[in-house]
Amino acid sequence: MNVLEKKEQAKKLYEDRKVKLAVLGLVLAWISALSLVIFQNFNVRVTEMIGGHFAETLLFTYILSLVVLGICELFGGILMIIFNTVRGIPLAEYPRIWRVKASRVVLASAFLGGPVATACSIVGISFCGSTYGNCIIGLTPVVTAILGTIFLKEKTGVRVFVGIFITVVGVVIASIAPPEGVSNFYLGLLITAAAPIGYAIEAVLSTKAIDISDPLIVCPLYRMIGGGCMELCCALIICTVTGHAGWIGEIFTLIFSDKVILLFLLLAMVFLTIQYNEIYVAYSYCGATRGSAILFSSPIWSIPIGLVMDRMGILSFSVTLMGIIGAAVLVVGIFVVLAKPSELFNLRDVS
Repeated sequence: MNVLEKKEQAKKLYEDRKVKLAVLGLVLAWISALSLVIFQNFNVRVTEMIGGHFAETLLFTYILSLVVLGICELFGGILMIIFNTVRGIPLAEYPRIWRVKASRVVLASAFLGGPVATACSIVGISFCGSTYGNCIIGLTPVVTAILGTIFLKEKTGVRVFVGIFITVVGVVIASIAPPEGVSNFYLGLLITAAAPIGYAIEAVLSTKAIDISDPLIVCPLYRMIGGGCMELCCALIICTVTGHAGWIGEIFTLIFSDKVILLFLLLAMVFLTIQYNEIYVAYSYCGATRGSAILFSSPIWSIPIGLVMDRMGILSFSVTLMGIIGAAVLVVGIFVVLAKPSELFNLRDVS
């Protein structure tokens, strides 16, 4: 075998490896999308079980969402650090990352991703249902594209605006009529609308920090443990200011006195941790564009997952035909916004 043939063989092996990693990345992103929906459903179920012991007010629902999310992120972050330690990342890396000032931007962005985006999405989904809430959350790539054009001076072509139009049409179709048994449908949609805005601003703020630091170290340190602490602090501050400081203790008492609530909370934490881990690894394997396209296809996956959980008696779920059509249209729009179909599935060009 001559030198030229050896170079061609090495090139083919390298390209084959890139394809395999890209395929693995797409699979991990899909697992992340499924985990996101399952986490949401278990989180909503926990808040419903605890909320049944209190007067149903919007303020309490938000406080409860902050507390439950804070617990999931805080202990999920610890679980991620344990996972990282097992796979060979020493604990000394976390103090080193803390000393990198630019990485702390993720801590600031976690406020928008946690108390604003995720907490509001959980409250909204509890009112309007999983599929409809995820349709609103699915607007995140659209809002990110708009903010990227304005603040990051990213180039936006006709294709992106066509995709934005398609996603908006999908949301409108899905939101025409509420499903049976869902209360405060339009209020839920309105509250969930804070999620794509918060997630998009978080993405813009944290991009630079993620570029200079290992995301699987930054994520548990800032986004999860830091975010979880912020959510619990926000809940305590709001309760104190509004004269409901006793709520926090009562919520914790209910959580640790009911084995079913504790089990569902543990499952929510596990699936949240999987969602964080899988999507960051997916981004490194198949790229952020492809990974995001799969992750924000969650409106489609919320339908079969919701039906299964409804059949198991875990969480009630219903969806209209217009909701299914709207979710499908929205996912098509997301793919158009994020990439040309030829770019999205041309795995040999993975960077």
